Amino acid sequence: MELPVSLCLFASTPDINALGFIVKVLTGDIDELPRRAVAWGYDGIEFMPDPESVLEPGAMERALRSAGAVMPVVNSGRMGVQGMALFHEDGGVRGKSMDAFKRLLDFAGYFRARVGLGVARGKRIPGIALACDVFRELAEHAEHAGAVIMLEPADPGVTMYINTVDEAMDWVRRIASPVFSIMLDTYQLAESEPSIEHGIRAAHGNARHIHLYDPSRWPPGIGAETNRMDWPSIFGLLHETGFHGSASVVLAPEGDPEPAARQSVAFLRRAFSAANVSENAKAL
Repeated sequence: MELPVSLCLFASTPDINALGFIVKVLTGDIDELPRRAVAWGYDGIEFMPDPESVLEPGAMERALRSAGAVMPVVNSGRMGVQGMALFHEDGGVRGKSMDAFKRLLDFAGYFRARVGLGVARGKRIPGIALACDVFRELAEHAEHAGAVIMLEPADPGVTMYINTVDEAMDWVRRIASPVFSIMLDTYQLAESEPSIEHGIRAAHGNARHIHLYDPSRWPPGIGAETNRMDWPSIFGLLHETGFHGSASVVLAPEGDPEPAARQSVAFLRRAFSAANVSENAKAL
């Protein structure tokens, strides 16, 4: 049975290791990343480019084609750990950050991919006017680039602005652009929502991408002794609300990443298939 979800690994170039990024991701050169992801059982990668030096998209296109991999999402998370913020109080930093995010949109547009907008907005709370200006300018750029922006609610430890799915959806309705949408993240759902079910339902079927990992930073199906998530319930809710698109998984924070990555993707394929079968049975 074909899954309605492309399963991807977070991936970036090796220089991310010196940045202290919040989760562990697959690293390697451009040719290696999609090849390893597919070899480990995934459909492709969620790529995290260096926002200050975005690579030429043709090189990534060749690597993806050679590996038979997909790249449905470009992750902007490196902007935060590289000192950028779209809502920074310093106009110079804001301008640099806007330019960086637009480069990511141009790169993603080459692949008709989506770009997550989470930690890139920064930690501070901007005024409504500034937020409107930033989001509308980026949405206009995304439309011309052929990309889609996915506003990602995040827990207050990451940003004080747009912490819940309800808040993110308010902005999606306000911007009212077909290229300005929403994504989900299970860490945020566990930490910032009244309940995980509330957060998933609050997206009203608009989300086409989700980050899947436990608050302990372990991928699904691994580390059961510390795992807080009811994954079967989450997958059931996603199917019930019509979720389709893509999902990305982090690497295990310790130990050899390959066995855990393989175990996690096998778990995910079984779980998504079981949820799909269950929902289909209910419809009969």
